Amino acid sequence: MANKPENLKPFKKGVDKRRNTTGLNKGKGKLSMVKLIIEYLQEKGKDGETNADKLKRAMVLRAITKSDVLAKEILDRIDGKVVQPTDITTKGKPIGQLLDNLEK
Repeated sequence: MANKPENLKPFKKGVDKRRNTTGLNKGKGKLSMVKLIIEYLQEKGKDGETNADKLKRAMVLRAITKSDVLAKEILDRIDGKVVQPTDITTKGKPIGQLLDNLEK
């Protein structure tokens, strides 16, 4: 096991290969994957249309033809869910009146 106290060693003064002095992540991180996706969506195909436009059209067609829940979930996360008004009453009475009745 690497986490045993007898295996732990302090950093060496000066240059130590275990120390990250550049401040950069080792390897490719999540941000580079997002950049790759954005670059792909901005690429234009042979017809001059971007991949993002093709994806939008495909999602709309699939949502219409198959009533797809996945398309709804994706759009909810992009644009935010539609506000759903809630009625805060009980049997038509506002909560303040209900609390007054409970105290009596």
